[in-house]
Formats: sequence, structure tokens, C-alpha cells
Amino acid sequence: MPEGPEIRREADRISKKIVGKEVHSVNLIYPPIAEFQDILQQSQIESIATRGKAMLIRFDCGLSMYSHNQLYGRWTINRLSTVMKWNRTLRVEFLTNKFAVRLWSATDVEIIPTSKEEHHPFIAKLGPDILDDSCTPSLIFNRLRSKKFCNRKASSLMLDQSFIAGIGNYLRSEILHQSGVHPNAKPRSLSDSKIQSWAEVTKSLSELSYVTGGFTVSEKVALDGKQRGEPKRAYRHSAFCRNELQCHYCDRKIVRIKVANRRLDFCPKCQDLNN
Repeated sequence: MPEGPEIRREADRISKKIVGKEVHSVNLIYPPIAEFQDILQQSQIESIATRGKAMLIRFDCGLSMYSHNQLYGRWTINRLSTVMKWNRTLRVEFLTNKFAVRLWSATDVEIIPTSKEEHHPFIAKLGPDILDDSCTPSLIFNRLRSKKFCNRKASSLMLDQSFIAGIGNYLRSEILHQSGVHPNAKPRSLSDSKIQSWAEVTKSLSELSYVTGGFTVSEKVALDGKQRGEPKRAYRHSAFCRNELQCHYCDRKIVRIKVANRRLDFCPKCQDLNN
């Protein structure tokens, strides 16, 4: 499932093609939203925003298209002449003179009043967006220390979108590894310095992933891994998908565990529960 940085990059790419541009055709193929076809066809797209893993396409008629890719949804941007050869189901299509912007296979797509976005059931439950400027390390620190979250295991807390929106599976492994937090550690048991590191890494790695297209290590570390023959899924990270490979910081191998049937990769030495 795409995480916050991927959805934000996707929104950036789509914005360049359809925001402020002449969209001559808006096709709502997905039955639950098809009734809005006529009004959106006559509207202009004003902006595209993200909240965590959700995207909001805002029209000048006062309506927004809310979408969440979940596991199978995917946006594509192609020239009009490109023939799509795959089995995905088309949901939404925006056509300009040169490009086709399409949403495929998503099942969580709605048209809602722009003024009521914050009341949408998914958005209303979200915590601060990790990529928003207001989501600072200080704010994350305070949330880790709060009564609501301080007694939660790190492994489950990092995927709780009401804690911080936009963090998913690979960022969870990466943040915990690079801040030295064991998956079973609870914020209440950690020192202020460890909590501060956790908060700072949460923000910095999410921003790095957004800027680099999913990398959570430096260019040098990634290049070294590539030259060792590691696959991209491994050399782009410090822990995630590096199970059985050596930790960048010590002599131990990265270990994979399952938490709620989702993979989590960590270093037993660098993330010692007793540290």
C-alpha cells in the first residue's frame, strides 16, 4: 500500500497535468460516484491535496473527490496515445489535450463537499499529517509522551493513523531501526533523549522518502549497497527488506518478524529492548 510520501508525490505529478489546465473530459466510471459526472464535467480543478494516504481533488463547484488507494488502487499519467494493456478496472479519468490521468481499481472513492472534508469518516480520525509543516518533531515528541499513546507498543503505534497520518509498513521499520527503538518498546519506558530521537527520525525519514521517491538512506549508503549486488528493495533502506543482510550500524543481521500479519524488519542489537 502506498504511504504518505508516495501519495504526496502522486498528487504532485497529477497536479502538474490537470490543476489550472483545460480538462476537456471528466469520466466517472465508478458507479457510486457516477451521478456527479455532469457537474464535475462543467467544473475546473482548483487544487489537489493529501491527508495521510488519502487524496483530495478539489473542484471550483465546491465538491472534492476523495480517494484512498488501499491495496489495489493506482493512478497513472499517460499521453492520450498510450494504450493501457492490463486487467485493472478503470474508476476515474481526466483527459486534457495531451494527457490522460486515470485512477484504477480503487474501491474507496467518494464525492464530498469541500467544506466537509474534515468531517469525512476517514479524515476525521487522522492524526497530524507527517508531511505537513505543522507536524514538527516537537509535536511528535509530545504525542509519544501523551497519555493516549505512551502505553502503546512501537510496532502498533507507528501504523496507527490517529497517531501520525501517512506512516506505513516500510517507514515503520525504518523509523524504529534508525532511532534504535525496539518494536515492543513503549514510549513510557523510554528516556527523553530516546523519545526525541524517535520523533526527529520520524519526521526526517518521512521527508527524505518524499524527496527521494522512497529511499530512507543516504545516496552513498544506497550506492554502496547497489555495488554489493543488493536488490533495490534492500539497498534503498536500512532495515526494511534487508532481513538476513548485515545491519549498517553493527555486525548483526536484520531480522524479520510478523506483527498483525505484517512484516517488520529490525536489528536485535541496535534495537535492544533493554537499551
